[in-house]
Parts: sequence; C-alpha cells; structure tokens
Amino acid sequence: MPGGFYSKMFKKAKSIEADVYHIHDLKVNKIGKRLKALPHKPGIIYDVHEPYPENIRDYISTKGIFTFLKNVYSKYIEKWEKDCAKSYDLIITTEENMRERFQKFMPQNKVEIIYNYTNLENTRESLNFEDKIYDAIYAGGITQRRGAFKILEAVKIAVNEKPDLKILFLGTYFPDNFKNEMQKFVVENNLQENVILHSSVPYTQVPDFYNKSKIGLGIFLPNETHRIILQIKIFEYMNYGLPIVGSNFGHISQYIKKDEAGITVDPENPEEISEAILKILKDHELYNKYSKSGITAVDSKYRWEFMEKKLVSIYSNFIHVDL
Repeated sequence: MPGGFYSKMFKKAKSIEADVYHIHDLKVNKIGKRLKALPHKPGIIYDVHEPYPENIRDYISTKGIFTFLKNVYSKYIEKWEKDCAKSYDLIITTEENMRERFQKFMPQNKVEIIYNYTNLENTRESLNFEDKIYDAIYAGGITQRRGAFKILEAVKIAVNEKPDLKILFLGTYFPDNFKNEMQKFVVENNLQENVILHSSVPYTQVPDFYNKSKIGLGIFLPNETHRIILQIKIFEYMNYGLPIVGSNFGHISQYIKKDEAGITVDPENPEEISEAILKILKDHELYNKYSKSGITAVDSKYRWEFMEKKLVSIYSNFIHVDL
C-alpha cells in the first residue's frame, strides 16, 4: 500500500484519541511508534498473527539471486519488527513459539498469548455418521505447501479400497491456476466422483460443510512456518467432532496426540494419509472416540470465550477500569 494510506490511517487513529491502539497487521507498525508518541500517551498492543520472516522465506518462490535477496529481506523484516515491538506496551502472540521469540528481547510480562480458539460451538449439528456427505474435508487456503497434491495422491490410492470415497476441498486456491492443476490430476486419474474442488464461501456457510463431513485434513508439508504456527482449523475440526488426519510435526501433531483427536501421518507420504483416512472410516469405535475427544477438548479448553475474558482483562489494565 502507498505511504499516503498509512498517513491517512495515522491521522484517523490520532483523531480518535484511543486509550489503547491494538495493531493486528505487520505493516501497520509503520505508524506504531508515532501512535505511542501521541500527547495523551496511549497504550500500544501489537498482535502477532504470523511468523512473518518465515512466511517470506517459505511462501515466496524464488531462484538464484532472488532467493538471496528474499532471505536478506526476511532478515530486515525480522529486525524491523523487533525494533518496533520494543517500543510497545504489550505483545500478543497466538502460540508458544512466537511468545518465546519476543520474550528473548522483551520483559516476560510484556508478552502474552491469546489463542485463536473457535467460537463456533453454537453451529455444531449432531448428524449421524451415515448422513454425512463428505468422507473428509480440507478447508482453508489450498496450496501445494498445504498438502493439496499429497491428499489427491492419497485419494488415488484409497479409492482402490473404497471406490465411493468423497473428499472435499473448500477454500481459495493459490496461485490462481492451482485449481486447474488439481482438476487436471483429478481427470487424469478418474477421480471426478471422488474429489470436489469447491471455491471459498462466506464464513457463515462454512459450518454447513463441516457438519456434513466425517474427517478433517491438515496435511501441512514441512517448512519453517508450519513448524511454528498454530493452525486454527485444528480447533474448528475438533469443534465439529471431525477426527483429524494431520501432519506429524508442529502444533497440529501436539494437539492431535494430547487430545486424542485423530491420527498423525508423514505429510509427504500419500500411503500413510490414505491408510489413516480409511482406518478412521472403517473403525466406528475409533471414529467416535476421536470425535468425542475433540468436542470435549473444545468445550472444556479451546473456546474463544475463555480468551475473550483474558483480552478484556488486558484492555481494562490499560484504562484502569473494570470491564
């Protein structure tokens, strides 16, 4: 965005004279220090949603000299973000790895975790296993690095044992031609009856697809970002009682094992993915165990309601009143 946009943003923010400014985007740090310097001495909170340096290295495809320049840029962003954060009153992260990163150069009490837990419990429906349309769903950004083709390869294997298998992809495909590449694979392998490539839908419609699915897929390929981030879809799958077939590293593996909510697999091994999907679909006792465990975990621990209270408490500390 051009610099004029941030000048306008600063003027608008300044005119509000807020007690607290809560920054949610990396680039908004461009005005963070200026907000902190306002005469009415507001509090500044920086909410870190992503490991941005790792995102740059993992998600921007480059070759040759451009890879070197990309790595230099990621280091610059890491240093700039760190410099900005030191000026703020509080850093909020969404998981432990990023909290530890910021605590290395900031006081312990200036870094908090607010987990991005689900608030979808009221949209959960209790459909019978037999009434669910999709055997498995992947919802979210659909890319090579998020295991889309590994899932397709797993479907190709699994249909030999379960010819009526149905897998739903729901979300935005990236890059723009990626959906066409997936469709080509589907056609070449005669999987038109087994794979549904659905475009993204409004957030309010997503619960309907979750309720009609049996298993949630989280096949993230290994990279720096995926080893750090806490994927919110873990909690969405659990909320709807979907046993999870997920990668065997990072937070997704940690939560699947801790809460007995599914099976972890080597995300680069389609045979393992296929076996896990079929195992859960065939063993109804196992399916029910994972399903109930996930729902119990969400209802008892992973609800946004719990984090909302913590966030309100943080705000109240800045303005010195009970909210």
